[in-house]
Amino acid sequence: EYFSASRIYEMVLAGDVDIGLVAVPKRDKRLDVYDFQDEPLVLACSPKHPLAYQSEIDIHKLQFERYIAFDKSVPTRAWTDSILERYNVVVRPVMEFDNIETVKRAVEINSGISILPKTALLQEMGDGTIKAIRFSNETFVRPTGIILRKGKILSQAGRYFIELLRKKSKDND
Repeated sequence: EYFSASRIYEMVLAGDVDIGLVAVPKRDKRLDVYDFQDEPLVLACSPKHPLAYQSEIDIHKLQFERYIAFDKSVPTRAWTDSILERYNVVVRPVMEFDNIETVKRAVEINSGISILPKTALLQEMGDGTIKAIRFSNETFVRPTGIILRKGKILSQAGRYFIELLRKKSKDND
């Protein structure tokens, strides 16, 4: 099931779930955190947006663009904000949402652009409703991680599941 990052941390720490997958994992002495995948970040825009015709884009072209952002409580927001800050790019946030599906819907209707993981856009790219444009400056990525409560003894199935996730992640690198 999909939950907010803060809810996933709560559920893992409370023992309600054994394993959590989170974006931009935070270190916590009560958790074991395993690196999972670095998801490539791309410019997401409507095919009707003027930037949609680029095959790759300099991040500086986002300057003052209407921007669909994640809510400030979403770890990916701080991550993408830090990328924009590093390049001294100022965008105009016009909407903020707490989940990626709503961000994608706003991008689809050309309410603004966003920076999103390419892996989360595969359906929309296939349908032709969102253009995903790689950045020319560098390959930006969003780290993801597997979290477990420290000291949690997993069943053989749980250990195998984590092993399978990490193996699949390495195969995709």
